[in-house]
Amino acid sequence: MNLTMVGRLTPCLLLSYAIASRSAARLLPPGLQLITCRDCAFLNIVVCRVERIRPWFSPRSFGLTYWHVAYRLHVRATLENGGPIEGLYFLRSDVDQQVLSIVGNWFTDFRFHAARIHFSTTEAESCVQVRGTHNVVGDASVRLRTVARDCQLAESPFCSLQERERVLKYAPLSMAASQSGEFVRLAEVRRREAAWSEEPVEVVQADWAYPRSVGLEDLRLVRATRVKPIDYRWSLGRRERIKAVMRVTEPHATRTNTD
Repeated sequence: MNLTMVGRLTPCLLLSYAIASRSAARLLPPGLQLITCRDCAFLNIVVCRVERIRPWFSPRSFGLTYWHVAYRLHVRATLENGGPIEGLYFLRSDVDQQVLSIVGNWFTDFRFHAARIHFSTTEAESCVQVRGTHNVVGDASVRLRTVARDCQLAESPFCSLQERERVLKYAPLSMAASQSGEFVRLAEVRRREAAWSEEPVEVVQADWAYPRSVGLEDLRLVRATRVKPIDYRWSLGRRERIKAVMRVTEPHATRTNTD
């Protein structure tokens, strides 16, 4: 079933971590492959407030507002009719709306879980806390502050900021493969690209329980930004067949940037 939802992200924080590709590969279903650079895969964590999400034909007043913390891997797949596509594979999402943690999993592959999420901000910094997740698996805390300019982080696998931006630039596309690895389910985001604007932030402190729980121990922060408020349109329900040669029983990284 195809479904189109609309809403607005305000605010939105994006944090990218380099992780060992071997550890990340275990978390992928057949049919998807990691995007890597110098034997690193990449975990993208988003913290955002989704404002008034609703079916596209519904009045804004009927929309649901919630906080969303999601853990995604940068991945790609090759379609039988269309060539390679790249996007994000959702490992887990935590939301502060119980109904969404149930109903949302009927229509999406975002893997919603209920949690208490608290966001506070001052002129100096912003703080996010996630609490109340089952067995504290999704509990988290992070403090960030705005900085004047972006900079290359010391433990980054990238040779330059330009290479980092090229590798980490992803299509606004969620990808989830069927158990057999024959099909990929897509959730496509449509937004006005001219309205997409980011500013760098510094992560003062961060603790993420979920990556540790799935064996992602060595997280190296390589990028952190705040996105200005932007309208989103989510198109759900598209399914494509994956090219037969890409159906494998063990996932492998397929794109490695070494230049």
